[in-house]
Amino acid sequence: MTWIVWRQQRPMFLTLAIGLLVGVVAVVLLRAGMVADLTARNLADCVTAGVKSCRGNALSEFQRTWYDRMQLAQVGVIALPVLIGVFIGAPLFAREFEQGTHALAFTQSVSRTRWTATKLLVAAVPALVFVGGFQFAVHSWLDAAGELGPLGLGPYYFTTFESAGVSPIAYTLFAYTFGVFAGAVFRRTLVAMTLTLGLFVVVRFALNRSRELMITPTRVTSDDPTKPQLAEPGPLQVDGGYLDASGAVVVDAGSKMNCSSAAGNDVDLLACYRRNGIAQSFMDVIPVDQATTLHLLEASVFAGLAVVFVLGSVWAVRRQA
Repeated sequence: MTWIVWRQQRPMFLTLAIGLLVGVVAVVLLRAGMVADLTARNLADCVTAGVKSCRGNALSEFQRTWYDRMQLAQVGVIALPVLIGVFIGAPLFAREFEQGTHALAFTQSVSRTRWTATKLLVAAVPALVFVGGFQFAVHSWLDAAGELGPLGLGPYYFTTFESAGVSPIAYTLFAYTFGVFAGAVFRRTLVAMTLTLGLFVVVRFALNRSRELMITPTRVTSDDPTKPQLAEPGPLQVDGGYLDASGAVVVDAGSKMNCSSAAGNDVDLLACYRRNGIAQSFMDVIPVDQATTLHLLEASVFAGLAVVFVLGSVWAVRRQA
């Protein structure tokens, strides 16, 4: 059974292998060129010391040359899961049902459950290897640039967060298994591909907007409400505002005071805030060191959905005539 499924999926395997080879070679060559450029511009020490230690025309020119290229590579990692779901997951069973080749499989000695599981696994493993391999290559490139590249915006910047950690693998599992499920239920490749693309975008957007609900944020306060400051660069800001002397949140503070006349003088501006009952400013943030935890929590949601779709696919295949 595994050999038959392997033969059926051989074109897909070859496409993934060639795609991974081309992608990794391209990233490796770009990384080598960037590292050489860092050395030529005398910016190699800035990678470890941080972007604040190196400013000037050399840094600006380096970022103009390489920054967008690195972000484009991140976007490539982000796009791979939905492409795998649409072009590998959705047709996996839908094409069998459209062409009627499933009838031959159903007459064999193996059960429908085993046939379904075998097809799922044989196609999923190379797809996950492809995503993981390309992600690793891109991550190595970004690490070589350090804070001079997109990593300087912090771990929660959307292209960095969604292309790092276990997130791409979790997104791939979700997109792939839903594509398989849609194909098994609707038995039409185009319908399954369209549904996979649509649901993936909707679910990703919904979870992106609710990440702050997965972790209790940390409140960072400033005794000078005119100059709110974060405790560290790069955290994910969830909420912000002002507190009164008792520590309660001042609701709709902007409409309750008018300190524009004192804006040019820090002392007068602070006094105006105090007269309006504002003692502190605050920001609710998810710290940088919680990024890995947030990756794991989000991945667990996608993995749970993937399990549901796998079970749904088995059910859909078993009920086919």
